Amino acid sequence: MLKRSIALFLFMGLVAVIGGLCATGGPASSDAQVAEAPEAWKTEFDDICSRSQNAMTFSQEELAALIQRCDALLPQIEKLDETRKKVYMGRLRMCRGLYAYVLDSRKNEKK
Repeated sequence: MLKRSIALFLFMGLVAVIGGLCATGGPASSDAQVAEAPEAWKTEFDDICSRSQNAMTFSQEELAALIQRCDALLPQIEKLDETRKKVYMGRLRMCRGLYAYVLDSRKNEKK
């Protein structure tokens, strides 16, 4: 049980760090680059992954809904160029993995 708690804590810390980098845009970009117009998938992505810090507070139903939203977003991210696809796909998988882990642990607690 202690190892599981430590693993969850470390995983959530990693998600928070990566989330912070993605939320701030990472390292400063060149002034020559033009800001992208917001895309619908990006709004959904931001909403889903911004909730990962509160994953432990969600009900089983809320976690299941977030997992479904992650699954629904996946095909849209797969259409991106390789660099963006790699970044957003990795983060989405981590968010989904966290929600699935918490949901699984909740189900196991009830047994």
